[in-house]
Amino acid sequence: MKTYIGVDIGGSHMTASIVNLFSGTIEKASLQRIQVEPHASANEILELWATTISKVVPLENLYNCQIGIAMPGPFDYENGICWMKNVNKYDHLYGLDIRQELAKRLGIAPSQISFRNDAEAFLAGEMVFGAGRGFSKGLGITLGTGLGTSLFEKGKAYDLALGINHPLHEGVAEDYISTRWFIKRYTQLTQDTIAGVKELVGAYKTNPAARQTFDEFAQNLSVVMEQFVALYQPDVIVFGGNIAQSSELFFPVIDARLMGQVTLRQSALNEYAALMGSVSHGVLQTTHFQNVETP
Repeated sequence: MKTYIGVDIGGSHMTASIVNLFSGTIEKASLQRIQVEPHASANEILELWATTISKVVPLENLYNCQIGIAMPGPFDYENGICWMKNVNKYDHLYGLDIRQELAKRLGIAPSQISFRNDAEAFLAGEMVFGAGRGFSKGLGITLGTGLGTSLFEKGKAYDLALGINHPLHEGVAEDYISTRWFIKRYTQLTQDTIAGVKELVGAYKTNPAARQTFDEFAQNLSVVMEQFVALYQPDVIVFGGNIAQSSELFFPVIDARLMGQVTLRQSALNEYAALMGSVSHGVLQTTHFQNVETP
């Protein structure tokens, strides 16, 4: 029986695990998490990725595995070519055939490795196994270093890339809905620096500037959600990423603007969503999964 390995590659991390698509679970004993230096050499990054995958399943058993990799863009997902450049990560991988490079290091056939946009993979995992299960059409919103957007309908997930293309205020949506916006805006208000959103969440009740920053973020996000709902008319919106862990600070604002038109859900699978979605792509039809239990 074939073994499926899900891999989620972020800007500074990598997670990998054996995935059971029929039970909708991961094998936690196989789970590997590592930090990645995104500015390291191509060889260092690829060796680290390959070594991590080989810890999920012993090298001698990889011949019977199918590996699905959730990867941020710009990336040629069909052909496995990395086109990331000037996005503050993985510049040294630009133009490389990642499928061939990993297959060579793992000693497996290139056909055993497939790639999927990370926002797509997140939403596919949640709609089939997690917070979106039971809904037919969903929007996926990942809130982190950037703004990921995806659409699930008719059993398939699609990357929308609205974060970098949808206009908002004086720029695009991602300029106002991302970790870097939080850091920039808080500094504008206080002339102080913060490491990330987690600090603002902790200070929300006692620090007026932290509260103002989060409230402005909630308004920005609610405006965009209203526009996205008008465009795509989803049944559910599933929010993932680190910022979504604080959904109680912005869900009420979005819900008030949308007036109950659509259900809002926080990710149920969290970091496992992309692992599940990365391997389900092109392997089995989602109709096989409709009766599985959420892990």
